[in-house]
Amino acid sequence: MMRKGPIIISLMKCSINKISAFLWILLLSITVKPVSAEDTGLWLDAAFPKSAVETLGWQGKFVSNKVNADCALSLSVAGAPSSPENSQKIRLVYVLVAPYPTSRDVVSLKMIESFWTGKAIPSLSQILVDAETDAVFSAVWGEPNRDQVITLPADEILETAWSREKTWAIIPFDKSDPRWKVLKVNNISPLDFDFDPETYPLTVTWQTESLKADKNCQIPQPAGNFDPNKLTTLTLTGTTAMVRRLAYAIEDQGADFITRNIGPVLSRSDFTHISNEVSYYEDCPPGIPLRREARFCSLPSYSAVLKNVGADLIELTGNHIFDWGIEPFLFTLERYREDNLKYYGGGKNAGEAQQPVFISHHGNRIAVVGCNSVGPESVFATDTQPGAARCDMDRLSAQVKELKEEGWMVVVTFQNFEYDDYTVPPVESHDFYAIAEAGPVIVSGSQAHVPQGFAFIGKTFVHFGLGNLLFDQISDIERDSCFDRHYFYDGRYIGNVTETIRQEETMQPRFLRSSERAPFLEKLFGVSDWTKVFK
Repeated sequence: MMRKGPIIISLMKCSINKISAFLWILLLSITVKPVSAEDTGLWLDAAFPKSAVETLGWQGKFVSNKVNADCALSLSVAGAPSSPENSQKIRLVYVLVAPYPTSRDVVSLKMIESFWTGKAIPSLSQILVDAETDAVFSAVWGEPNRDQVITLPADEILETAWSREKTWAIIPFDKSDPRWKVLKVNNISPLDFDFDPETYPLTVTWQTESLKADKNCQIPQPAGNFDPNKLTTLTLTGTTAMVRRLAYAIEDQGADFITRNIGPVLSRSDFTHISNEVSYYEDCPPGIPLRREARFCSLPSYSAVLKNVGADLIELTGNHIFDWGIEPFLFTLERYREDNLKYYGGGKNAGEAQQPVFISHHGNRIAVVGCNSVGPESVFATDTQPGAARCDMDRLSAQVKELKEEGWMVVVTFQNFEYDDYTVPPVESHDFYAIAEAGPVIVSGSQAHVPQGFAFIGKTFVHFGLGNLLFDQISDIERDSCFDRHYFYDGRYIGNVTETIRQEETMQPRFLRSSERAPFLEKLFGVSDWTKVFK
């Protein structure tokens, strides 16, 4: 019996401890109510845009008084204390924009801030903003000079800017429109390949803060209005014909030499278009600089050039595709398939030639179609013969409308008339306008060996001719040309950046310097048609 006492006492102590633990857990369950997301109140800084509230995905309630809030979303300004633990940052990206025919590319933040607060700038008369954007940047830069910074309804800003001289605007990035030109600020733009919102002067940052320890203040969707996973870039280029002097340079200096300047930029696009007008031919004569014969072929080894520029889709509407016969053309189609290049505007028969190239990327659905308006007759594909797609405007318009109804953003490229002039003649512009009326987002001319002007049919962007990308024409009017990098965001076409290049004697294209670029763009803008921007 003496040996059982300690055992009984130990058991009693164990039971008491278990009971105590149970009572403690029970007490906690009674006194601490589970936190419901619906009960959590979020206070928003007064400057936070109301249009952006839904994008937060907040599941709780919103409160108007910070004293009564569980969480806060406040403007983060320079010099503020470091972010509290577990806080989130929401970045809203804005862009400084000007009407599309603006040759200026870069503006300093200092200039914008100075103008905002009242300093006169000769090149600028007004900046337009909507009420929400006004509130945001008034909180960042202070109250603006109301003679220079004008607040308008968001849907009036674009047309107002186009109707006034030296008038720009600040708008949210996701509200961009192709009729705007996005200006770089401190040489940074959201359209840059390596864009970092944190270093961009027009990024406004908002920061979450937990005001009560027992509340979850995590924002479900903290991405803001710029998400690289919603962005797609498509570059459209002008004429490529790897023949004569260019062929000789490829053989003498190599494909890397030819593409050294433009290749790294072209290849950065998600999708790069090349209008290659000439078929590969294994027995093609070597490049001879002085040969003037306009009967063209390219050696298959020149495909390295297309690889260097990051080509993804090949347009086959050119008038030289049969210069060495049908067999080289069919060989070329097979070579494109081997190189994993999608082609359109030409094919083994008319049905294939008329088929679009479909691009589904980051939620953006793009269909690219093309055709040849001018021949010669021998290059047109038939039901039984390969070749280029013939432009039947009624058929093409119907195709564009059908693709639109299916949810595709349609891009149309043309092989049309060739003129040695920046100005577009009516016989050419008629086709472009006719197709633009069907509702594609872009109509682009691949045929012109000289650059030509622009137009808008409402939101439809029209570029009548890009000039040469890779060709040996270097006369005064032919040596400078363009390629357009187009941007699609969250299922919308939002605009483009027109790059400008020069064909050098060495056959190595280079980008125009700023002193060369501005007057060149002004020439093109001067022969452009701006009468249908707001049709």
